[in-house]
Amino acid sequence: MDLILRNVRFPGQSVAQAIAVRGERITWIGPDHDAAQWQKPATQIIDGAGMLVLPGFTDSHFHLHNGARALSVLRLEQAESIADLQARLADYAAANPALPWIIGRGWRYRLFAPGELPTRHLLDAVVPDRPVLLTAFDGHTAWANTAALQIAGILAGADTGNPFSQVVMGNDGLASGELREAPAMDLVRRCIPSPTEAEIRDSVRRALRELAALGLTGVHNMDGDEAQRTRYRDLAAAGELTLRIRLPLSISPGTDPARIMDWAMDARQYHNPLVQTDAVKLFIDGVVEAKTALMLAPYADGSGDCGVANYDADEFIRLVTHADAAGLQVCVHAIGDGGVQQTLDALAQAQQINGQRDARHRVEHAEIVDPTDLPRFAHLGVIASVQPLHVDFGMDRDNPWWRLVGEQRLRYGFPWRDLLQAGARMALGSDWPVADPNPLRGIQVACTRGKLDGSAADSDFPDQRLTIAEALAGYTTWAAYAGHRDHELGRLAPGYLADLVLLDRDITTIPPDQIAATRVMLTMVGGRIAFTR
Repeated sequence: MDLILRNVRFPGQSVAQAIAVRGERITWIGPDHDAAQWQKPATQIIDGAGMLVLPGFTDSHFHLHNGARALSVLRLEQAESIADLQARLADYAAANPALPWIIGRGWRYRLFAPGELPTRHLLDAVVPDRPVLLTAFDGHTAWANTAALQIAGILAGADTGNPFSQVVMGNDGLASGELREAPAMDLVRRCIPSPTEAEIRDSVRRALRELAALGLTGVHNMDGDEAQRTRYRDLAAAGELTLRIRLPLSISPGTDPARIMDWAMDARQYHNPLVQTDAVKLFIDGVVEAKTALMLAPYADGSGDCGVANYDADEFIRLVTHADAAGLQVCVHAIGDGGVQQTLDALAQAQQINGQRDARHRVEHAEIVDPTDLPRFAHLGVIASVQPLHVDFGMDRDNPWWRLVGEQRLRYGFPWRDLLQAGARMALGSDWPVADPNPLRGIQVACTRGKLDGSAADSDFPDQRLTIAEALAGYTTWAAYAGHRDHELGRLAPGYLADLVLLDRDITTIPPDQIAATRVMLTMVGGRIAFTR
């Protein structure tokens, strides 16, 4: 298919106003008056009405399956109190009397005062007769009622087999209802009736429509398995996949290295421009709010607790080294400064054992980074994959993040500018469904975040904001580099894939606090229109 996009504006220049596309790629960019030379009888002409054209946005940390499923459950992000949450739960249960389980997600830790925890009794008071499981906004804690705990057989407690994860016990000697990290949550989740493959694919199709309307042309999907790999390849083959997916294999403690090798061999044999699988994903730690993030010094609550690593140190190094030797990109969730340091240590050892290559391994989140580790990102060629909207949680004084990190460490929180100044490469994302997938909102927050401690501009606390050019790069050129596709994505240039968006205003010239109000008017992926307003 041939297409010409005319009467558009490129940021920062006035010479080019048109783009010619043939098939999947851009063939020409130039002045509007020269566009006719690329026009044939069957060429589609689109008038951009003077709007801004940019490379399509890529979200570098995403959970497409979880986000798609979350579209059809009880959403609790807007709950402002326990009573508010209970009212929303009661309304949802009443409106869905045939549901065997009540599933929700999105509640915030700030609902609970210091020292308070989610309890099954708070949910029993609203829904005593059906099992309820509500996942926190970050996906690292779940909250179950008594019926759910009984069905799972863990009301009297259970050993998850991993000190990183626990079924939290109450003062009465029974499970409280709080489940920390995946091994504990899975004890209940495995009892929930599984959706059919058809239902899953329908939810993905719905999500794809919503994401295209946000200008997303690619995502780095930070969880993957063989089922998802087959699903996305099938959708791509059927012409239904409207964004590019990078799908790392999720690795957990006890993973057989042979599975990693099988994944690597498959990635080398299968080639589709919409689905990449040449990566793996590991969790070295959890989150600050649940005190599962691994810290170098104890949390600031007087407990002496530093968190617990998800892996035995030797196993973590073995798995990272094995994946690196197989030629896979290694992506590691590391939020605490201890988790970041252990990740960098493991990547350094893998490099020493396997030799240096253009691996582009990644630290996902890097919410707290010890100053001594900042230069190691550039030295090891490790990318910092960060999520601007997560800073909202850190800057919220009612969120446990603030008090658990403590005043001494606040200056090391979300250190975007420090990382860039230390020479690190960076990519930006949302962690959807943890945060809003709208890249324009992510760009706005990246450019406007205040100082983490709320201090005045002349404070010695460093300004960690990004410029608009940096924030845009984080969703385009830097994201393409992080996905090993900077040779064909992230720029508008002849020979590059025709992934682009049209915006109704020039976000490079308006006040940064107005960026999120911008509307996406057209989204194109590989020369195909995925969305138009």
